[in-house]
Amino acid sequence: MRNNQRFGACAYVRYRGGVAGEPATDDRSQGDPVKIVLGAGSVVPGIEDALSEMAPGEERVVRVPPEEAYGAYDPDGLQTYPRTMFSFGAELEEGDVFQWKNPASGLPIPVRVVEAHEHAVRVDFNHPFAGKTLEYWLKVEKIVD
Repeated sequence: MRNNQRFGACAYVRYRGGVAGEPATDDRSQGDPVKIVLGAGSVVPGIEDALSEMAPGEERVVRVPPEEAYGAYDPDGLQTYPRTMFSFGAELEEGDVFQWKNPASGLPIPVRVVEAHEHAVRVDFNHPFAGKTLEYWLKVEKIVD
């Protein structure tokens, strides 16, 4: 976070964006602003850095490279498992997304089925935006220290 003096402050933000060059998939431009605690890691570093530098009322469009967002796409994130490993394995199809318990953190993470064969499925542990540049319109409504 570039502006460490804002660490712990709450930014109330409106935003819209997603993968650069594609239609917006994340739109919180209407309704109540979203509360983001700066320095808490609740948004990708590139967005948090921009928010930490912005003043109330300011708007900007931010392009966030993969290394400041969801990182590079990791080919090792593709893994194949027998369908019998999952209680719902017989129903899995290509494109399905389900929760996987991260063995390191114990937290659930979404994984996507990229191939479905008769006895096995290939799942992708990469974030759908891994390896992609993001573009977001941001507007800071207010900042509360």
